[in-house]
Amino acid sequence: MNKLIKKVIKMNTLLKRIRNNKGNSLAEFAVTAAMMATLATTAAPRFAGVGETGKQNQTMANLDKIGQMANQFYMDKGSPQTANNPMGEGQGRIPGQERYDTKIGGYDKLTDLEDVMNEQFDKWDDAEGANWRSVFGTARANPSYTGEYNFTDDDGTKLGPTEWAAYLSQEEGPIVSPYQQGHYIYIVIPGGQKEYQNPETGAFTLIDCNECGPIMVIADAYNPSKFWTVKSFN
Repeated sequence: MNKLIKKVIKMNTLLKRIRNNKGNSLAEFAVTAAMMATLATTAAPRFAGVGETGKQNQTMANLDKIGQMANQFYMDKGSPQTANNPMGEGQGRIPGQERYDTKIGGYDKLTDLEDVMNEQFDKWDDAEGANWRSVFGTARANPSYTGEYNFTDDDGTKLGPTEWAAYLSQEEGPIVSPYQQGHYIYIVIPGGQKEYQNPETGAFTLIDCNECGPIMVIADAYNPSKFWTVKSFN
């Protein structure tokens, strides 16, 4: 955890990525931000030329756009069902979630991602991809590379690709990575819990938190350790 503490000064970079639906103070996410600060160096990739710069900027903009879609979906689900909001469920959740307190993908808590996103998961064909799910569906991925991907579609009773697609512009269609090998993937940490860091040992433990919403991480499979964003629904 010493490495983590040294990089807490990078917290502001991550805090700018965290969106809050109910106006809570960002200070409430200090523990989350401190843990994720070890990843913040990936938020500003080293540019390698004008063409590469354009791709990097584009994929980060795409990730933000997907995050905005998730935010709208969450708010719509959190409102009661009405004639004007037939998709309302009375409690917010993320596309593909069965409920707000269920996970999508292979991670139970945010700290599970510390090593994964700190340059470990750096290529579209990495085995770590098995813990991730496609945003818009693997059927929409580049067919030249689908055989190399390890991530899959969410296949619960509430299909992720279908629910995401409902929030796409018909004119625009699915949001596509500027990289040929790229594809947008995501995971969801369940709501109903939060991580507590013991100030003496530095260890993280999960505790119940009914008012805590889920946390979503979206990435470009081209290089998830460089191109990712995190969104907290609290």
